[in-house]
Amino acid sequence: MDIVARRLRKVRTDRGLSQLQLATRLGNTRHLISQVEHGRCGLTMPKLSATAQTLGVSVDYLFGLTDEQTPAHELAHELTAATARVRDLEDQQAHAGITDDGDFVGVSEFATAAGSGAVVDDERIVGRLKFRRDWLDRHGLDARQCRVIQVMGESMEPTLVDGCSILVNFARQRRRAGRIYVVRTEDGLIVKRAGKDRTGAWQFVSDNPNKQTWPTRPWPHDAPMIGEVKWSARTHG
Repeated sequence: MDIVARRLRKVRTDRGLSQLQLATRLGNTRHLISQVEHGRCGLTMPKLSATAQTLGVSVDYLFGLTDEQTPAHELAHELTAATARVRDLEDQQAHAGITDDGDFVGVSEFATAAGSGAVVDDERIVGRLKFRRDWLDRHGLDARQCRVIQVMGESMEPTLVDGCSILVNFARQRRRAGRIYVVRTEDGLIVKRAGKDRTGAWQFVSDNPNKQTWPTRPWPHDAPMIGEVKWSARTHG
């Protein structure tokens, strides 16, 4: 049974829907849903998109590209709301005469994959997060040269968990062994720890101890570094 079949069945049952109920909502037959859940046939992209929307999950989740079920537009909405709360707090502080001691870092819509690459078409700033200026200064960071992005996948666990956010310093382009970087590969963006083999050749190293699933592999000579990871945080639901 493929990943789409497994996840479709899981989400449907989690939502308390029978195959017939889901089929009715989608204008399909129960037989079709059964066939898909048993891996005997697939869905066209329009039908898969409609199924994901009906179940309240992302298409990427059904495809197994992420373990985050929440659709990207909902995550962006939550981020926008959080940014608005920060601005409200700033206004309250301004009225109270509290000195501003932080700088905003842009939050980008795209994600980086701790595993195979995450495809990025373009960068779009969907929000801002404030970091204490003394913390930024202590780590030699310029907020204008940083972005907060999301990590997908498990290859960097337990250091970076699936779904966490990371602050990437775009100004840091020099590799140092043991540091974590965001790198653009032919498959998309990935986040890996930099390492070296016995000959001194650079490697992509995963922190996940399951090396059978996440083996160390060579750093392609044509894979440019995007920046160094300087901070991470996860959301507790």
